[in-house]
Amino acid sequence: MTLFLNNNASGCENLAIGTPKGNTNVQFIDKKDIRSLSLKMSSVNKNDDKSEEHIRSIINKSNHNLYNPENERIIKKFKDHQRSALRKDEKTLYSLHKSIRCFEILTDFQNLSDFNPDTAKEFMQKIRDVELSVSYLVKICSDVQKFIRWLANEPFGRKVKYNDADYLNLSQNELNAAKSSAFKPSYTYKTLINVVNNMPSNTEIEKRNKALFSIQVLCSLRANELRNLLINSIVFDPLTKVYFLNIDPKKIKGVKFNKARQVTFLNIPTLQKNVLDWRDYLIQNYGFGNLDPLFPSTANIFVKGSLKPVTIFQKSAISLETERKIFNDAFVSAGEQPLRIHSIRHTRARYIENITHDEKIVALQQDFGHSSISTTRNNYGNITPERQRELISQIDIIV
Repeated sequence: MTLFLNNNASGCENLAIGTPKGNTNVQFIDKKDIRSLSLKMSSVNKNDDKSEEHIRSIINKSNHNLYNPENERIIKKFKDHQRSALRKDEKTLYSLHKSIRCFEILTDFQNLSDFNPDTAKEFMQKIRDVELSVSYLVKICSDVQKFIRWLANEPFGRKVKYNDADYLNLSQNELNAAKSSAFKPSYTYKTLINVVNNMPSNTEIEKRNKALFSIQVLCSLRANELRNLLINSIVFDPLTKVYFLNIDPKKIKGVKFNKARQVTFLNIPTLQKNVLDWRDYLIQNYGFGNLDPLFPSTANIFVKGSLKPVTIFQKSAISLETERKIFNDAFVSAGEQPLRIHSIRHTRARYIENITHDEKIVALQQDFGHSSISTTRNNYGNITPERQRELISQIDIIV
């Protein structure tokens, strides 16, 4: 990648990165556009993005040094509108940019302002040849549609017709396939408790890891919520004499849709003790306060008189990678097949088949932070295949 810095006649600095597609001369891009471009150029190095292998490495790594300068300016305006007017966060903007980048590559970096039905048909034909799941294909097309419809309402998109975005639609069969979901495996609470009991707790880090797994079994949180819990997230209700987590998006990072809720601890005393003992340990031995992380990251430091580093806890939460490794190692050590952290939410939800009281169903819905009970039932409440076969086999057929 080559950087070109130039002072133009007006005295403003410009910067060009890479090779302008379809041009033999170096083209300069204003510095204000570089944020948009650099996000695209560095996207292949984002290790935490596993979605469809990062859209097959944004279709092809050989295209990463190509761009259309005019398109970059348009994309920047689109992202500014999404950010400022529609209040979209950076994660959403990054996802939108990836989809638009795919569209550019597959249409050979044509000017986005020249979008027409033929361009859409070319893109749809090529995107189907990329090995993507149908659900991800739907997402990419939806993102590009959103961009094209915004562009049609802008002065620099006067050639674009609003309804031309409809050519980016998928067939009804493809949409149905995208909405379908396979059975998601989960363990029983008996198995999960055995995994926790198998985890060692001799060192500080082992105590932290055991408390982390314990609280997930007790509360079934999303992965980002779990790792970002704070000391004061654990609350005791003197009226009901139970513990619960206060999920406050103003204090806890990674709360989906920023929806506040309270999640009650399951009545498993041994696991509750793991969590409460760990919280008290941090307070008493490290002086952690209410707004410090419940599951802190570690750092190695050297102390005077010792050649070996000492591991201490920092006042920052563990990373997502560390969190995943803790769960993976715990499953493997217990002789179980590792499952995603999210699978424990399915364990909690599947106990809905044993719930017949309406208030208990609503309580479970609120624990998950869902807007309706249908979300809980449809996404998490599937019964196991074994239970399904058992129930079907019990149906009396009258001939």
